[in-house]
Amino acid sequence: MPELPEVETIRRQLLPLCRDQVIDAVTVKTPYLIKNCTAAVFCDALQGRRVRHLDRIGKYLIWECEGAYPVFHLGMTGIFLQDRRESRYPQHIHVEIGFESGQALYFQDMRKFGKIWLYPSYPEIPTLGTDPITGRITPAQLLSWLQRRKTTLKQFLMNQTPIAGIGNIYASEILFESSLSPYRKTDEVTAAEAQRLQRAIGRILNDAIERFGTTYSAYRTVNGQSG
Repeated sequence: MPELPEVETIRRQLLPLCRDQVIDAVTVKTPYLIKNCTAAVFCDALQGRRVRHLDRIGKYLIWECEGAYPVFHLGMTGIFLQDRRESRYPQHIHVEIGFESGQALYFQDMRKFGKIWLYPSYPEIPTLGTDPITGRITPAQLLSWLQRRKTTLKQFLMNQTPIAGIGNIYASEILFESSLSPYRKTDEVTAAEAQRLQRAIGRILNDAIERFGTTYSAYRTVNGQSG
């Protein structure tokens, strides 16, 4: 499943391709991926809109267009491709976005667990906690969150409410880096351990972003490369 580093890699690679581009046409081949409107409404709302920026909160990719904000959650196997010929599974391309420049982008999702929403303004996602890359998490704040919960460290890291963007892969890496058991109870963590955990979160995620995410069969960057 794409986690924060994979989504951030995709965002960084999409941004120079999309910024200031005007969307000429959108084709949705799998309408049920769009969760809060019809495919027709989605396509009509984006046509003629200029892409201003791409943002990310946790595992969510937010397109900032003029007057329209499509949001993509990549599910387990969602990726964006710049060149349709790079797709090993063209039958699983579900959304095509064409620009006035003649360029296009393709959203591919083999498992079809991806989700897409459309908003008229920048969306608030109330179930998401602090993004550990764009936000700031202090050791004291992390310790406070840990002590208020009665769960295991791994479940805490994978729960998107306190910290957004970490899944199974990076939770395991972070806990290994901080020398903490995934089964350790959160309310038993000491201040020194919380500090180690806080440092490991930043170190592991930033290192993964520098390496363009992790390597698994379904994941490709926008350029068609593995992590």
